[in-house]
Amino acid sequence: MSVMVPDSSVVGASPAPPAPKVLGWYRAYAAAMALLYLGLDVGLVLAMVTGGIELTEVPVMVFGALMLVLCLALFALFAAALVLPPRPWVWIYHLVLITVGMTSACCLPACVALLVFWIKPEARAYFGRG
Repeated sequence: MSVMVPDSSVVGASPAPPAPKVLGWYRAYAAAMALLYLGLDVGLVLAMVTGGIELTEVPVMVFGALMLVLCLALFALFAAALVLPPRPWVWIYHLVLITVGMTSACCLPACVALLVFWIKPEARAYFGRG
């Protein structure tokens, strides 16, 4: 069974739109957020192992475990954003990750700028959301 690759030289086929400039800025944002959450996970584990956080009370253990799982999940989400292909649903996935960053006052200015350019027609067209 052979896989047919569509040829863009076929009459009537439109070439893929060029990648918008905001995509490079978004990738830098996603990489920075992935590294941030990975660093938080590593720091939390180190604090637990070295005794920086004493796990003697149940609320501290529950909070530590919850933070560990949350940071690991957010790391995975932002890391996945770096390798996803341009598809209509991926545009929404990235949009959600931009809004996740808006929950932090430190990331808010960058996320607002990203959001302004992310919803422009060029970015939508690149992901097939015409």
